[in-house]
Amino acid sequence: MASDSVNTKQARNHITKGKRQQQHQQIKNRSSISDGDGEDSFIFEANEAWKDFHSSLLRFYENGELCDVTLKVRLPLLPVDFLMGVVAKEQIVKQNLKCRDLLDEARNYHLHLSSRAVPDFEYSIRTTPRKHTAGVLFCVGGRGGSGDPFRSIECYSINKNSWFFGPEMNSRRRHVGVISVEGKVYAVGGHDGNEHLGSMEMFDPLTNKWMMKASMNTKRRGIALASLGGPIYAIGGLDDNTCFNDVERYDIESDQWSTVAPMNTPRGGVGSVALVNHVYAVGGNDGMASLSSVERYDPHLDKWIEVKEMGQRRAGNGVSKLHGCLYVVGGFDDNSPLSSVERYDPRSNKWDYVAALTTPRGGVGIATVMGKIFAVGGHNGNAYLNTVEAFDPVLNRWELVGSVSHCRAGAGVAVCSCLTSQIRDVGHGSNNVVDCM
Repeated sequence: MASDSVNTKQARNHITKGKRQQQHQQIKNRSSISDGDGEDSFIFEANEAWKDFHSSLLRFYENGELCDVTLKVRLPLLPVDFLMGVVAKEQIVKQNLKCRDLLDEARNYHLHLSSRAVPDFEYSIRTTPRKHTAGVLFCVGGRGGSGDPFRSIECYSINKNSWFFGPEMNSRRRHVGVISVEGKVYAVGGHDGNEHLGSMEMFDPLTNKWMMKASMNTKRRGIALASLGGPIYAIGGLDDNTCFNDVERYDIESDQWSTVAPMNTPRGGVGSVALVNHVYAVGGNDGMASLSSVERYDPHLDKWIEVKEMGQRRAGNGVSKLHGCLYVVGGFDDNSPLSSVERYDPRSNKWDYVAALTTPRGGVGIATVMGKIFAVGGHNGNAYLNTVEAFDPVLNRWELVGSVSHCRAGAGVAVCSCLTSQIRDVGHGSNNVVDCM
């Protein structure tokens, strides 16, 4: 019996030792992966994983290699509660000065994205999502030179720098509102070539199908969508007679729309984004002229409040957020499409101009991917565009990237938290560029 007990204990120790050696080798292998292809949280992904890796981390610490491993982890992109509740409390991390500097960078990143500005904060590769976690850029609907609205959608592969066609919507939609929430894409309102729409449909990458959902109360095109804390807000828009200041809120779980406080100003062709606990409505047209005014909605007060106006009047502009700031891109003034781009910092309540687009784009769709702002399609005053360009805030420069196949303006653009491999390719993608006149 004693011999059996010893043999069992030896076997258990051998298995445990083998498991630790395997984990140690896995971490060494992962730490050698390049910044573009590694996994952000191969050490810090969960409490249980942290416990499993602890003994291997200790070996790195003893060998003076812990910081080299930690540099491969993009700490700023971890959830705040895990960053502060687990990583920051780990003794072997706290005792390493270089690792503490990386923790400070992560803390400052989250503070900078909140309402508190961090002086001289600089973004780095560790504050940028990796390609395989960035999501998929969707370009939905719009219209081209024929004037007929599109039912088609195109999806952008970051790795290939090219677009492919995904499953089509149920309805044709131009000047459609598009947003992605919880891994699904929503297309709301617009115009189908015959009438204005109040309907909404949702694309699920898991089924590769568009499903009809509850309709808005008001049919309209040129609306903007934003999501704050779960619900989707449909803002402004217009029909053939009226520019609206109406705002409706959609509850995803109940599949129901309700009304909230209207904006102070009617806004057709408005841009919108949720930023630091508010929903912003930027520019648009009030039925008389393009607007430079901006207002934001506080859901706790159910009230819209004016903020600092832009330097340029514009409607049909794109709006997105990046690094805690709001960017407004292109659009039309009362006479022509614009190439100018403005940035708003809510911490200082100030606007400033950044680098202009390579070409004017009215009716442009924009979204933020991989730490860059992508501007898709639009109209330059002479033709509909299929070109796409991306803004790098570090270089303050726009550069052309892969073009969409259909030249289109009035399309909705959003980033969905899914993989390109999940989406069924139904066409030839960017190799099938059509006439843009």
